[in-house]
Amino acid sequence: MNIRMSTDILTGILFLGVSIGAVTIIGTSYSLGTASRMGPGFFPLIVSVMLGILGAVLVARSLLSQTESVGIVDLRPLLLVLASTLFFGLAIESLGLAVAGIVLVFGARLAGREFKVVEVTVLAVTLVAACILLFAYALGLNLPHTRFW
Repeated sequence: MNIRMSTDILTGILFLGVSIGAVTIIGTSYSLGTASRMGPGFFPLIVSVMLGILGAVLVARSLLSQTESVGIVDLRPLLLVLASTLFFGLAIESLGLAVAGIVLVFGARLAGREFKVVEVTVLAVTLVAACILLFAYALGLNLPHTRFW
């Protein structure tokens, strides 16, 4: 059998790896509880198992049928989205949800080929305002959202 590197097999292997890692961490770190009284690890475990099943289906699909081969990987979108997400995670405590969220949207949108300042500004402000309204006010979560806002 000649196994060809395809997008499906690489995605399936990635999903399987993340699933195995998550199941291992959840299985050793969090209690599952019971079906009637779920613990903190119950839902993440179910999602991890479902991700593993999806990964197995993708690997099987790539072995059984002809799928799209891997082309040239464009590093610009990959690095910009990764850097924006990393910045958001590191800056949300010190800069607040508003600033970190706006930087995240701008950074992720810079990954695309077309960038319209007005369009991205409206998108960023709308998404951040919706997040603040939903998480801070509707759900009552204690988020660092008022700094620099």
